[in-house]
Amino acid sequence: MAVADERREGCDGCGRVVSLEDLTTVSMPDGDSLACCPACEPHARKAAKKLASLERHTEPCDGCTDEFPQSELEDVVLTDGTVITCCRTCLRDVPGYSDGETDTSVTASSSDDETTELATPRNLCSQCHEWTDVELFHVTTIDGRTEEMCPDCKDLAEQKGVVTDVKMRKAEAWEILGLEAGAADAEIRKAFLQQIKRAHPDRKSGSRSAFKLVKEAYDRLK
Repeated sequence: MAVADERREGCDGCGRVVSLEDLTTVSMPDGDSLACCPACEPHARKAAKKLASLERHTEPCDGCTDEFPQSELEDVVLTDGTVITCCRTCLRDVPGYSDGETDTSVTASSSDDETTELATPRNLCSQCHEWTDVELFHVTTIDGRTEEMCPDCKDLAEQKGVVTDVKMRKAEAWEILGLEAGAADAEIRKAFLQQIKRAHPDRKSGSRSAFKLVKEAYDRLK
């Protein structure tokens, strides 16, 4: 606190120097105490109440499914765009968490040379909460929720009749456009123009379904 003299101190909220008699101590959930002037006191008490409420409210971890206070959970974006909420323990298992990129692994050859290669991305199914090396399906359910499901969970959801839409996976889009995964934007654009001409309904080689499929594949990758 900024001390002006023995009888006046600065408010921890606005910083204004007021007399000691006008300062009120407000305790925060983390154990800290704030000295507040009359104007800042209501705001400090409101903030303390809100923080205490957040500490009491728990949510499940998408990894281990245990309940944790919100302050102990963190949202992480996976390599395929999926957002998961994990506890601090499960964060260590999230691929590329430290730098936001895919995990890398170092393997030793028969000689002393070492090579670094990209590891297969691991994705967390939002239904069974299991990690998988395959690309997840982006599924929309009848109640409007969007889920990232492994193939088994996607098939089961379709059997139950709770699926309204399944977004094309990138692996399928690459195959439709005849490209290798990770192709540059220019290559994707070139392949799309070639494929969309062949798939046009006015051509003998094309049809409306093929035209729609090629466009969907391009939209998925661009």
